[in-house]
Amino acid sequence: MSSIGGLVHSINDCINRRNSARLRLLLQVNNSTTQEAVFAARNANPRWDPVAAANRLPEGWAEFLALFWACIVALQEGKRGEAYDKLVAALQPFIKARSVEGRDVFVFREDSEDWVVPLMHSMVHNLRSVAQAADQELEAAGKPATRLGDCGDQLRKCFAVALQAPGNQGKRLAALDVVNVSIKTYFKLNTLRLCKNLTRTVVSRQFAPFELFPVSQRVTYKFYVGRLAVFDENFQEARESLEYALQHCHRGAVRNKAKILKYLVPVQLLLGRFPSAALVQQYQLQQYQPLMQAMRTGDMRLFDTTMDVQQFTFIQEGTYLLLEKLRLAVLRRLLKQVHAVHAVAEPGKATQIPLDWVLAALRCQTAAAPQQEEEMTMDEVECVCANLIYRKYVRGYISHKNKVMVVAKSEPFPPLASISFADG
Repeated sequence: MSSIGGLVHSINDCINRRNSARLRLLLQVNNSTTQEAVFAARNANPRWDPVAAANRLPEGWAEFLALFWACIVALQEGKRGEAYDKLVAALQPFIKARSVEGRDVFVFREDSEDWVVPLMHSMVHNLRSVAQAADQELEAAGKPATRLGDCGDQLRKCFAVALQAPGNQGKRLAALDVVNVSIKTYFKLNTLRLCKNLTRTVVSRQFAPFELFPVSQRVTYKFYVGRLAVFDENFQEARESLEYALQHCHRGAVRNKAKILKYLVPVQLLLGRFPSAALVQQYQLQQYQPLMQAMRTGDMRLFDTTMDVQQFTFIQEGTYLLLEKLRLAVLRRLLKQVHAVHAVAEPGKATQIPLDWVLAALRCQTAAAPQQEEEMTMDEVECVCANLIYRKYVRGYISHKNKVMVVAKSEPFPPLASISFADG
């Protein structure tokens, strides 16, 4: 088992050698070496004081590490709220400039080298994980969960310091990971509006060039930007961002690719692009196959049944509302089939689709659920057709007097990519 003396020696060695890779690991709250060393020290001396142990470290590090180890102690004692408070206290000497006896001491802000970038990564990930654990403790006690919200405030401080990068512009490369952890936190808190300022900053001139960041961070960022675009119903941007994430994801990261595809596939379907059978099979995306079949055939019964059966799964994955938007694409396909049949029956009036034909098709398709006792009315059919026209699924207009939907002679059913999802 690791000893606290050995841990102090390792940290001193990392500082002297600027070994950020090793030190980053030692600064993770779940690191086994750190956990074992702190546990051994407490086991040998129940009154063990992290401050005394940290005094053997360079100035500036001592205060930071003493509070960080105090966080580890609190976690080992099952005091998650206290652990979070200690970690927040440890963050202050890490990001704030300090001076001891006229000499600058280590903090992220004042260090003149960019080797401290990975250490910032450990700190922001620690903050989020411990905040979540603290909130679980609060919820179990019947109290309001507040730590993750506070974590968002602490992350903003980290982001500001990383973005300023005083002393070395290379320290700006800490910023994207802070952005990713912040966005993930806002998703958890359901405060997506707070993501806007972050994403605007990433594309601004003050941010480091995107290509300079590690590919893993770029993939994570594009994944979340794609999901944000889905919420904004900007599906072209969502497709571009999610495709970037998929294309740059490590070839062996099968689970991550499947996670990306759970959002990319519905977006692609909305835009009229179907995934290959091989892709569906490889990443176990079979839950989308009935929906794709419904889109190809205009089968409203199949669509409604699938959405009902898979409702819990789609809600858990956060894609239910997105997939529900495919309903109009299925209706469009059904209307296209009615148009084709009518054109054969009455070629002289091919562009004038009687609404009672549409009504008959919809009544047949929407009779899937036994509990659905009310049949569609002509007014409802007009509403459905008007919505399809408004959303640009169909080019045409409705003649209410003649109970006819008049479609354009040229391209009456334009590509799905040209449709509108906005309500305004």
